[in-house]
Amino acid sequence: MENSFSREMGYSRDEFFRLLPAAVDGRSVQEDARGVTVDLAPGSLRIDVGEQQSRNIASFSLPYVKVDFAFENFSSDAIEQFMRYFDLRYQRGGG
Repeated sequence: MENSFSREMGYSRDEFFRLLPAAVDGRSVQEDARGVTVDLAPGSLRIDVGEQQSRNIASFSLPYVKVDFAFENFSSDAIEQFMRYFDLRYQRGGG
């Protein structure tokens, strides 16, 4: 069973890939030009990262990338659990 979805994430491509090892809890990652495949035995996760874009608010510019997630051989509960962990690693500090 494959479950896929996309989201925009407020990071540059470099920031996204720098944080990725912690977000996948050190699991094996195979990189290619479009993104990565993560071994999450018994399944896998394909993460494709789009070109870096920016949102401009007056003279302020914020980078973001479109990220596509495709889980293979995962239940909805397992995907939700993994994404909670993943999202916490990408959460920016707030005040």
